[in-house]
Amino acid sequence: MNRDESLRWMIDEHHRVDELMRSLRERVAGVPTYHLEHWIPELRSHFDAFRAHMHKHMALEERDGYLAPVVEKRPTLTPEVERLQHEHREFGQLLDGIHRELSILRSEDRLLVRDCCNRINDLLSYIAHHEKDENMLIMFVFTQDMGTKD
Repeated sequence: MNRDESLRWMIDEHHRVDELMRSLRERVAGVPTYHLEHWIPELRSHFDAFRAHMHKHMALEERDGYLAPVVEKRPTLTPEVERLQHEHREFGQLLDGIHRELSILRSEDRLLVRDCCNRINDLLSYIAHHEKDENMLIMFVFTQDMGTKD
């Protein structure tokens, strides 16, 4: 994939992540108070699909050097790129931690279910902010004309 294709893929992929986040957010917004024995496995399934996609998404973003075209064009933005890359590792830890929590939830664990849903909502907020930062960085670097000296 060339640089332009890579950047286009990243933007398209961010739209896909937004769709998955919207679906997961809807699922945790309506936690039933009873009959959690059916709802919990459905939440696990949705979260596991989201988790798998995010791990793949982050690995693909980093495959050819995370935001390498941004750093090539604007080396002064390296600290920002490094911050975003570090967040990928943090997201991995958060995704895996929530996955472990979901794997042991039982229908009588009402407080733990609510806590898990709050953690999922927090994670989705962090990811949304991260995706926005990535998109803004890419748009800034590749749409701003810095001009040249004659």
